[in-house]
Amino acid sequence: MPSPLVSVVVATYNRSNVLRYAIETVRWQTLTDWELIVVGDACTDDTAEVVASFHDDRVRFHDLERNVGEQSGPNSEGVRLSRGAYVAFLNHDDLWLPNHLELCIDHLRTTSADLVFSLMCVVNRDGPNALACVTPTGRYEPYIGVPASSWVFRRECGSDVGSWRLSRGCYASPSQDWLLRARRAGKDLRQLPRLTVVAIQSGCRPGSYASRESAEHAEYFARLSDPRAFVEAECAALANSHAVRDPRLGANLDVVVYARRAIRNVVRRLALAFGIPPASLFLLLRHGRKGGFIAHLRRVRGLPAARG
Repeated sequence: MPSPLVSVVVATYNRSNVLRYAIETVRWQTLTDWELIVVGDACTDDTAEVVASFHDDRVRFHDLERNVGEQSGPNSEGVRLSRGAYVAFLNHDDLWLPNHLELCIDHLRTTSADLVFSLMCVVNRDGPNALACVTPTGRYEPYIGVPASSWVFRRECGSDVGSWRLSRGCYASPSQDWLLRARRAGKDLRQLPRLTVVAIQSGCRPGSYASRESAEHAEYFARLSDPRAFVEAECAALANSHAVRDPRLGANLDVVVYARRAIRNVVRRLALAFGIPPASLFLLLRHGRKGGFIAHLRRVRGLPAARG
């Protein structure tokens, strides 16, 4: 078969009930020249059957023989199996708006960047949603978090940077470690200032794997059927939340949140001055070792400790 324009890699483990929504948001993309490689981390549920149920030749499933315990292994294997000129990741519990791939690849071509990342709406269970992947420079900075579901990059960029490192080999999360390595390699990592991703993060939802939660995914998937109305409503809500909390003009009398922000920014600036990625420093202080963050997420999700 001819190579597709873009290869989409989805790492998954035993969440077939939310995976089906992620797959559907790839299938409704306005750019249709893609392949989807779903890589299971030695799944034991009905993931293979769910993937096959779409009856789409562009979608294929590959299950690892041995469980890695994190997305690094499946994502690296997915890239190895991919054939596209561009590569994109989609976490199995995230959702894309229909124009995600089209807008990202247009931005890659227009800017000649190596990787672009779009804006992401992070769904909060308690309190207003948040806007992620925001940068003041229009480029990736080592003090911001940019989840992999927002990336699209050129195949050559992936080859130059290499595979994802396992969490036990880095202080930052493996996805952010990959971005830091790309930045050190001199890659042009640019922001696409458009909202194209919705994240419903399992690491913020205790027991989400054990209980197989999916109600929020069903709700947001239904809302995304009218993407223009969704973006208008979410952007209005995000703007309102920001206006309330803005430290200069906001209507919020809370002092603690601004004091915390000031302290964090001082620490970030000091870390950057010494060449230390702030995210790595914060995770080291909080979890005390390499891989501690991923081990923490497994506990929150209701998963057993990873082997090895």
